[in-house]
Amino acid sequence: MRCMQRTYQHIIIVLLGSFVCVKPVAAQDPHFSQYFSSPLTFNPALTGYFEGTSRSTFNIRNQSTGTGDPYITGTASFDTKILKSGIGSNDRWGLGVHALYDQSTGGIYKNSYLSVSTAFNKGLDADGDQSIGIGIQASIARNNVDFSKISFNSQFTGSGFDLSIPSGETINNRSVSYVDLNAGILYNYKDETGNQFSFGASMFHILRPRLSFFSAANPSLAQRFTVHAGASFNIGELDNLFVSTHMMQQAGANEYVFGAAYGLGLGSSDMNLYLGAWLRVKDAIYPYVGLKASDYQLGLSYDIINKDISRINRFSGSSEISFIYYFNNDSRKKGIPCFF
Repeated sequence: MRCMQRTYQHIIIVLLGSFVCVKPVAAQDPHFSQYFSSPLTFNPALTGYFEGTSRSTFNIRNQSTGTGDPYITGTASFDTKILKSGIGSNDRWGLGVHALYDQSTGGIYKNSYLSVSTAFNKGLDADGDQSIGIGIQASIARNNVDFSKISFNSQFTGSGFDLSIPSGETINNRSVSYVDLNAGILYNYKDETGNQFSFGASMFHILRPRLSFFSAANPSLAQRFTVHAGASFNIGELDNLFVSTHMMQQAGANEYVFGAAYGLGLGSSDMNLYLGAWLRVKDAIYPYVGLKASDYQLGLSYDIINKDISRINRFSGSSEISFIYYFNNDSRKKGIPCFF
């Protein structure tokens, strides 16, 4: 069993070297199934776009549980509105910071990001029913590979891998850091019945930073492009329906996601219970359960993958939890785009 584990780790690092160093176009950014609950990792123009004065967001994703060491991704962010007395009453200017941590194969490969973003959303009419915004985000990232946990062919003794034997491999970088820049735009519209619609786009890795653990190549990170849309429809006095979709492209890979959740008003309380599902085309469907009050939002989802691996282990999907807290939110407005 340990031999198989070491072999698996060896395969991982070979793939890592091939994808990151020889063919960098295969690299992919970590992202969340509940993208609508992770604003600052999805579109910088969403910074400061919410009801209330400030917002804290937390997301944790445990990917491919049940198939060995999973991918684990977590993020925490805080954004707030600034200069409210110096801009129009229907304008929003936000400032935010977020940190993201991502690890795979039992901690062999780790990424960490720290970003600062700002966005300005300008009201386009007297009632504030339309707005257009732009956001920018600066990031510093650090990528680490723990080569002490990796076995190579030269360390195989016939009865297993012996990590005390020198591998004979030349590793140039065990840690790589870089700075980067991301940007996004956002358009929002609310009709006379209170239904809301949003359209946006974002671009990540504008600076195309270099990322390599070996000297054989000095590749750039592939840029990531996202186009998204969302809508919230009022149904009766308490219920509403949220629908959203997005297309993401990076390194020649395309991702298409669409889905919806129905928000059931819980009597006279200020809460809504959301039940729904999203489909990631040719990859997975993930049911969603959420609870939203005026000052917080909680979401749970589980990716049910439709690839061959799901036939090997029935629990090989990905679980995800999100939590958002809104400070000083005295509004019951629904449908702030991308969020319930």
